[in-house]
Amino acid sequence: MCKVIIDRPEEKAGFIIFNHLYSRKDEDFTLQDLLPELQPYGLNLSEENLQREINMLIEDGAVSQRVGHYTRVAML
Repeated sequence: MCKVIIDRPEEKAGFIIFNHLYSRKDEDFTLQDLLPELQPYGLNLSEENLQREINMLIEDGAVSQRVGHYTRVAML
């Protein structure tokens, strides 16, 4: 594993969120779970902006929506 430094994290939010989701032990999450988890990366997103990013991951097949939460999809 290596450390990646991103000068303007808000411009690479999708990259950061994707990598964070796949580094979490728990594959299930809510937006409320993620908001504080993303702050150490310099991402202080609104719930609306985070929802937009998660929707893109759903469209790409990396995340699936469940009742009351989301689940990251296993990558092969």
